[in-house]
Amino acid sequence: MARGRLEGKVAIVTGGTIGIGRETAVRMAMEGAKVVATGRSEAEGAETAAQIRAAGGDGIYLKHDISDEGAWVAVIAEAERRYGGLDVLVNNAGMFFLKPIEQTSVEDFESIYRVNVEGTFLGIKYGMAAMDKRGGGSIVNVSSLLGIRGFANATAYCATKGAVTQMSYVAALEGAPRKIRANVIHPGVFWTKMLIDQFGDVDDVQKALAADAPLGRNGDPREIAMAVVYLASDESRFVTGSEMTIDGGRGAR
Repeated sequence: MARGRLEGKVAIVTGGTIGIGRETAVRMAMEGAKVVATGRSEAEGAETAAQIRAAGGDGIYLKHDISDEGAWVAVIAEAERRYGGLDVLVNNAGMFFLKPIEQTSVEDFESIYRVNVEGTFLGIKYGMAAMDKRGGGSIVNVSSLLGIRGFANATAYCATKGAVTQMSYVAALEGAPRKIRANVIHPGVFWTKMLIDQFGDVDDVQKALAADAPLGRNGDPREIAMAVVYLASDESRFVTGSEMTIDGGRGAR
């Protein structure tokens, strides 16, 4: 049997219970990684773990609030205890809402900041320390097209995703001497639970968003998952500090 592209690697995928995170966790396991998928929902996490096993992979689910520093310490310690270390960290978990600037409260802004910015920062901080023990690794941060483009009524989301993008560059510079790579992905519109929670499962909205993309459709979470596999694998060993925009052409405008 041929070796997978991630054979021998241990990966943590945050937000691994639904959507892009689940597809990424399952695909990485199919490529040979031992995967720790984290998130807040026990039921959805159990389903991710079941899908990993059904695909012939090795993986577990851990409950995880990414804004909690102690939770990061515990999750990484469990990855090390169970699988021997950490080679890949996918900072995928995030929060999204739309509100005009004047209607965005300080509490609103602080809540999304704790998840999108502090959660990613803590992952990078403790992930890099764990990767040092393995002699290197790969960090893949999932930002957003809105981390590099403005969007009306999304000031908090744009600001926090912009911070994720910038942290990725810094992590690449600081990690390079230690053979730790860091890259960032900017997804466009992917019709996942995050958008459904915001807009409702409305077919007209989904179609309107698809029609706005030059390629005429919304993204499939599997397309992000395959990009993560590349950035996590040794195929991208000369790639760090880069950004990959996967948006159907929206960012080309």
